Amino acid sequence: MRALPIVLSLCTTAAFAQLGAPGLPASGFQRTWTLGGQTFGPTLTGHFQGVQDGQPIFVDLDKDLGLGKDKTTPGFFLDYQGPRFAFQISNGTAEYRGDRVVNRTVTVNGTSYTAGTRVLSHVKLASVDGIWTIKFVRESDAWLGIDLGVQAWTLDLDASSAPMVGSPVASSTRVTAPIPQLGLSGGSRGFNGAVEAKAYVHYLGYKSAKYTLFGADLRVYPVSWFGLRAFYEGGSFDVPKGSVKDDLELKLDRKGVGLGAVVRF
Repeated sequence: MRALPIVLSLCTTAAFAQLGAPGLPASGFQRTWTLGGQTFGPTLTGHFQGVQDGQPIFVDLDKDLGLGKDKTTPGFFLDYQGPRFAFQISNGTAEYRGDRVVNRTVTVNGTSYTAGTRVLSHVKLASVDGIWTIKFVRESDAWLGIDLGVQAWTLDLDASSAPMVGSPVASSTRVTAPIPQLGLSGGSRGFNGAVEAKAYVHYLGYKSAKYTLFGADLRVYPVSWFGLRAFYEGGSFDVPKGSVKDDLELKLDRKGVGLGAVVRF
């Protein structure tokens, strides 16, 4: 299971972080605010099959459209760490484009593109995250906690044909997914606060639908108030037909590495 390596890494990270400041007294986890910018352009795969907003949809983002990363729009990042609680707010946007001759009939918002049609596609995925952490294990420079919150995805899909003759046919649809968050996280500080590390795993199941999220976050501060951030996040959203919606099967997977710069105060 994916959760086991993450949990083990939490314990390992916390243990090694204590080596950064040997002999210091345990004075409690110091309160900090961190504000910064980030860029995150994960890979995106998945498919839709059924009815979305009253219109038929039948498309695989990878096999049918051949979507690839196009560009990312930098987002913001706000984090608070205290002795007992923490919270984090972040957002970001990534765009993808595809240009492929489909080998089967593809349907987007009721518009069908038959096999042999060249289809140009564009997807914009925006996400907003808000997480509240309750720390149930607290040491001077390490903690474990329960995460509660929400991650909201907004996916805009546009497709158009590119015929050799005649007028192109275009269609578009929007899918929104506000996903509750529940899981575990752990973090630590080492080298007198010059290094911060965090890992987390979230899971949510409902009527055969399931959502998983896992990630790791590392920040290095060359000076006490300014740092560089690198993080990895992978998530999967799997909704079989008949679970959340009777007439829609949906699966989305995204994963990738993000980078950012932060100010700590």
